[in-house]
Amino acid sequence: MGKSVPSQPPHRPSGPASSGPAARPGRGLDSETVTRSAWRLYREIRQPGAPGLGARLFAVPRLLRDVLARRYPGIGPGKLGLLAAAVALYLLSPIDAIPDFIPVLGWTDDTAVLLWFLTGLTRESGRYVEWARAAAEDARTS
Repeated sequence: MGKSVPSQPPHRPSGPASSGPAARPGRGLDSETVTRSAWRLYREIRQPGAPGLGARLFAVPRLLRDVLARRYPGIGPGKLGLLAAAVALYLLSPIDAIPDFIPVLGWTDDTAVLLWFLTGLTRESGRYVEWARAAAEDARTS
């Protein structure tokens, strides 16, 4: 007898802390991964009642402040700092997947890594906006 296959894939958390090369062992950060992450962000923004892109971008500084103050439970300061440091190290490192001295092509891997991180941060800021709305609503009703 064969194994039954579920009709939908299992839910996997998303965002900068749960996607990318660390979340998928043996697979690097490629253009397909960056494109998928950007499309997920687009689909999230298009959901009725979801925070728009502007609200997400304006929420990033507040998100960072609340993460560092340990008020926001969505992502820890250590994980966010580690990801930011890894991205910065990759961008500043002379060792790249495609060497930077090759015109245009040399910058594509750096751009892909930066876009992956910023897309993940923007997606997380959407969850932060929803969390902040719920917290404000709870404070008003209490």
